[in-house]
Amino acid sequence: MIRKETVEKTFELLSEYDEYTKNKEFNELLNEGDLGEYQVIFKTPEGEEHSLERIASAIFSADRARYRQLVEKTKETMKHQALRIDQYSNNENVFDRLVAAVKQKASIVPFVGAGFTVAAGCPAWSEYIVSQAIKAQMDEAQIRARLKVGEHEEVMDEVIQAQTLPVFKREFASEFEGARIAPALSPATELTQLFSGSMVTTNFDRVLENCHQAIEPFIEKVIGNENSGRFLKALYRGEKYLLKLHGNIDDQQHRVLTKAEYDRGYGQGDVDYNLPIPKMLKKIFGNFSFLFLGCSLVGDRYLRVLKSVYDEGADYMPEHFAILSAPDDEAELADRDQFLAGHGISPIWFAEGDWAAPEDILKLLNREAL
Repeated sequence: MIRKETVEKTFELLSEYDEYTKNKEFNELLNEGDLGEYQVIFKTPEGEEHSLERIASAIFSADRARYRQLVEKTKETMKHQALRIDQYSNNENVFDRLVAAVKQKASIVPFVGAGFTVAAGCPAWSEYIVSQAIKAQMDEAQIRARLKVGEHEEVMDEVIQAQTLPVFKREFASEFEGARIAPALSPATELTQLFSGSMVTTNFDRVLENCHQAIEPFIEKVIGNENSGRFLKALYRGEKYLLKLHGNIDDQQHRVLTKAEYDRGYGQGDVDYNLPIPKMLKKIFGNFSFLFLGCSLVGDRYLRVLKSVYDEGADYMPEHFAILSAPDDEAELADRDQFLAGHGISPIWFAEGDWAAPEDILKLLNREAL
């Protein structure tokens, strides 16, 4: 017969093991000296002193309170650094709400834009448009100014007309496809552990699909112009579907790339909610929280749908989040913040060009929410 004391001791040891192993990252940093020159000295009765290499396990065993203090202090420091709190003090409040939502298993849907493919070797979308405009002998300064205020559709139209669509598609394939693209380097890899359900992307590349292929592939891919409720049903069921909102670059029938294609997909002038894309977006924006990643959130046509959902029922709409590049100018940052608030989006900011920040923030989310 197993004694009660034996069972209790076993559970105690297992609990201690769980506590130690869940702090694996901290233990490694402490052992490797990345948290400072901590030392644990073992002294023999003869007066000999030996420095122990496994500092974390020694402190954990000898002084549990001190170990826990170090863990909490390190977590706070890492959180402070990952969220760039020195620059953007409100990031912590927004991040904590996001963590709470993930912990509560709220229905949060990642919405992935082109910014999340840069680390994988793809060019930033705006920079790619600029480079193609230069090849088409268009004025670079004017193009950049127009993109900054959200004229992506109009600029894209002019670039394609100047180049011809076959040339544009050929250039796209050379820049966004091939062996030099490394999906494993994209911060989208962090999403594989955090979110097991469906996702949305406006990207034409296949970086997001390839990130998930080796771990947990998408069950199905759906295009935005598909006139069905398959993606909405997948969201409610918690199934892992990928919505390619604007289709694929080589599918002219369903693709949304040129201004004419945007008009066909969203409606000419006002948004036409009889069309598949706006009809579906209106339903999912009003019922699920979205986490926008790698999106500019400036002149995107889907923002018109989100704005209308917010205006119709802000009090009933779930909170949306974004990890977003911030303007350098404080007045411009305040304007952007007001714009996002008017769409129901709470941003976690990082400085323009700080492309390590999104991955740092998602790693932190993985640590705190799982």
